[in-house]
Amino acid sequence: MRDEDEVERDGGYRSRFRAVTEDQRLVCRWRPDGTLTFVSDAYCRYFGLSVEQLIGRSLLTFVAEADRDRVREHMASLSVANPVEAIEYQITAASGELRWMIRVDSARPDDAGAVSEVESVARDITDRQRMKAELDERTALLQAFFESAVEGIIAVNRDGAIVLANARAEAMFGYGPGELLKQPLDVLVPDRMKDLHRRHVTAYFEKPRARPMGLGMSLAGCRKDGSEFPIEVSLSFVPYAQGGLAIAFHSDISERVLQERQARHLEKLTALGSLAAGIAHEINNPLGIILSRIELMLMDAADRDAADEVVEDLRTLQRQAQRLNRITEALLKYGRRRPPDPQPVDLTAVVNDTLLLARYELSRDGIEVSTSFAPDLPRVLGDSTALQQVFMNLLLNARDAMPGGGRLRVDVTWAPNQPGSIRLEVADTGCGMTGDVLAKIAQPFFTTKSHGTGLGLSVSYTIIREHGGTVDVASEPGRGTMFGITLPGLPA
Repeated sequence: MRDEDEVERDGGYRSRFRAVTEDQRLVCRWRPDGTLTFVSDAYCRYFGLSVEQLIGRSLLTFVAEADRDRVREHMASLSVANPVEAIEYQITAASGELRWMIRVDSARPDDAGAVSEVESVARDITDRQRMKAELDERTALLQAFFESAVEGIIAVNRDGAIVLANARAEAMFGYGPGELLKQPLDVLVPDRMKDLHRRHVTAYFEKPRARPMGLGMSLAGCRKDGSEFPIEVSLSFVPYAQGGLAIAFHSDISERVLQERQARHLEKLTALGSLAAGIAHEINNPLGIILSRIELMLMDAADRDAADEVVEDLRTLQRQAQRLNRITEALLKYGRRRPPDPQPVDLTAVVNDTLLLARYELSRDGIEVSTSFAPDLPRVLGDSTALQQVFMNLLLNARDAMPGGGRLRVDVTWAPNQPGSIRLEVADTGCGMTGDVLAKIAQPFFTTKSHGTGLGLSVSYTIIREHGGTVDVASEPGRGTMFGITLPGLPA
């Protein structure tokens, strides 16, 4: 027979359970081994079973298989020291579907201080979990769009601090994952533009709207290493806490600027070529007559035993007229457009044939030549004579850059990061070029040689462009120069 204190405690316990039961929550009591000792009416309705069918069953009966071990561990962890614990898990409802439930367990101690019984109050949270899953899915989708965007996307708060940056923006500006977060936006702006940029940011937050940035201006971004590059920026605004966020969409337009510059340069070269060819043609006829008359005069002077001073003057006139004739021939070659007749060309064979022609002259000048040819390279579509002219021009320029001898490296290989393309590199150990000279080498009539016309590289650049290729050059005074030519290969 139980004493009065026990009856009183049990009565109070049951009264609390009745109160909880009335608000339709899923209520149960169970022993430490999980055996159910009490279930509310709502609990019975939820699982579609009667009180008699539930009492004596294990609490784990309805727990989904995937969560059963985790729930068992949770039940075993309940103690008097930590009497209240909550857990979320899946159960199998009366309909047979898997649903989510959250349960709060309260351990009840016996007289010895051990857990004698646990009372649980549970609630179905399936709708909440579904909403969370949908939200997680949308968040993942938005994150995928954000990270896969071809533009660099950066979000900035009113203080000018970066709060979001996608992978494209990080790569564009040379930063690693997460390095841009919390940094001032100014780190992406060249020093000379920082003050103006800060004013623009302040003005934008006062009247935010979607618009392009820097209309009529040439915008430049600053990479982590300090190098600059041309960019385009479009702005948008997202209302948010603490003044909203400005969203900047960045595009690296280096390639477009380069193409536009090359197109303008090509237009100039084309117009200049036509003009040069016309002038050279007009000069050529009277020049031919002058050369013929000088030769006749030299022959006549020899027959009449003319004074040495007269003969020397005539030879001076002849040398200068011949020099002028070479210039007009170069102008005609520069302005002449050969009819396109592209054929499959083995670039390695072109290089070998040209080296064979120039090898004696290079060896005589103390220049050591090393070559490297990748096997199984595809052919290129083009004019072998024109390509040989380009390569010969590079060889002669390298020779002139090493008047005291040196080393010349010639490589024909696959172009890195350009599948299907071939790269020809010609590198010397000569005097090199300054940045000012490098910026002008493709301009017609620009030369650093006392005997040059300044048309060789300009013609070479034009030929490579007509073959769908590109030319790049790297040089350092005193350390040599490297010319690289990249041409598209023909499909196998």
